[in-house]
Amino acid sequence: MITWRYGNKAAFMLLVSLDLLVSIQNVFLAFVTSSFIKSATDKNMTLFFRVAYLSVIGFIIISIINWFHISLKNKIIRQTNLRIKHIFTKNIIDGINRVDSANGIATMTGDLKMLETNGISNELLMIEQAFTVVAAVIGGIYFNFLTTFIFVLGSLIPVLISRFSQSGIQRSSQNWSRNNTTYTQFLKDIFSGSDTIRLYLAKREALNRADKSAESLEYALNRMNNTTGHANVYTTLAALIFGVTIPFGFGIYQTITGVLTLAAFMGIVQISNSISNPLISMISEGNVIQTTRSIKNRLDELPITESGRVVLINDKRKAFKSLALKEVSIQINQKTILNDISLDLTSGEKILIKAPSGFGKTTLLRALIGDVSVHSGEYRLNDLSVSQISKVELKQYFGFVHQNPFIFNDTIIFNITLGQRFSQELIEEVVHEAKLTTLVTQKGLDYIVGENGANISGGQAQRIEIARALIRKRPVLLADEVTSALDEKTSLSIHDLLLGGAYSLIEVAHHIDSDTAKRFDKCIDLSQI
Repeated sequence: MITWRYGNKAAFMLLVSLDLLVSIQNVFLAFVTSSFIKSATDKNMTLFFRVAYLSVIGFIIISIINWFHISLKNKIIRQTNLRIKHIFTKNIIDGINRVDSANGIATMTGDLKMLETNGISNELLMIEQAFTVVAAVIGGIYFNFLTTFIFVLGSLIPVLISRFSQSGIQRSSQNWSRNNTTYTQFLKDIFSGSDTIRLYLAKREALNRADKSAESLEYALNRMNNTTGHANVYTTLAALIFGVTIPFGFGIYQTITGVLTLAAFMGIVQISNSISNPLISMISEGNVIQTTRSIKNRLDELPITESGRVVLINDKRKAFKSLALKEVSIQINQKTILNDISLDLTSGEKILIKAPSGFGKTTLLRALIGDVSVHSGEYRLNDLSVSQISKVELKQYFGFVHQNPFIFNDTIIFNITLGQRFSQELIEEVVHEAKLTTLVTQKGLDYIVGENGANISGGQAQRIEIARALIRKRPVLLADEVTSALDEKTSLSIHDLLLGGAYSLIEVAHHIDSDTAKRFDKCIDLSQI
């Protein structure tokens, strides 16, 4: 069960206990109904007032139980949803669940919402209704075993019929999920590429593609809803015939022949609703739950263990002395990206690595921080093989400045600290060192920089990413084509910042002017190796 696996187990068990109490209310109602009819047929006012008093007290207690039951169920749904979202987000961050942004957004906003409404809520409702059926059966046996047995037997037939429709429901659900992902991806492209569409007058074509994608999505949803709805029609028809008409007719026959009293029959009729209706609902809910099977399977494949607290290595352990690659080769998907690469970097040294586009420069930097494994050769940090260093510890030696820095749609201070705590003194020091003083003075640290840094310049975005590394005192800074998209003046300013720090630096670039290249301690051309 989703709730048991991902929710609070203690709260779940308490809810099951309340389910048991809630299930008794229909039996209590049947008892009250039967007793009222008995008091009427026997013309017994004493029994009438006793039943009336008992029913008022009983319904008040039942209402209080229902209040707590609803509140606890909603709390469990909320906690389970938060846990599932946390697991998905955590695995995306950890790189375990590698998906493109559109697929990830579709999962988090569409699929997980379906999992909540069609899966989690219905699972809890089915448990509640299962208790209701059991309590009703027990209450029915009290009135008359044979009539109750006919009701139970007739109600089971639709359950068997529903089994034949579940595979079709699963297939239609999987088709809808695929179309939802495709549509979300296309919408993301439309939002990002609207300027290009307008520039090349491709509005009609873009709208046609959007309409076709939307039509496919809605057709898939319509087919899933039809498959589920039609299955419910078949099972409801069977339930009405075998679970209501036949058992009800048998009870009337028992009453006419004198086997049952009118009061007992009305009690069974009242209880029969607590057998047939919940069973019909359980069939429908079971069919709906099948629409979440593919989503649940994806969720179950993810590890749910919580991350331990990240241990930050202290400045003494993090002190950088040297980095060395010796005859290193890197392969991705059995394809050699880099071969026989050797490199030595010492504390405070600045190295420029040049190579044409597509040569594997970014892959080399990713190998240094442990995101890509070294296929052969030796990689040592502070004279220690990186195989003896955890990936978490290895990453704490490096800062990384990308060609297109990722900027969160948040404040300047958040983009530097990423929500972690640093002293105000250190923040001010880093802002000054990263040459962000003018921006911060004009806008303030709480200035929202916009989606992908839309409200700031490219050079300011680069400085913010450099500040992320500086505030964490990373001893080695890796720079990946950081000035390729900047103008000459901004490029010079960024290089003044990169080359002026006390940290070690490895910058990779496919083109850099000769004057800037001379400022590096070493210049390595990979295409000449």
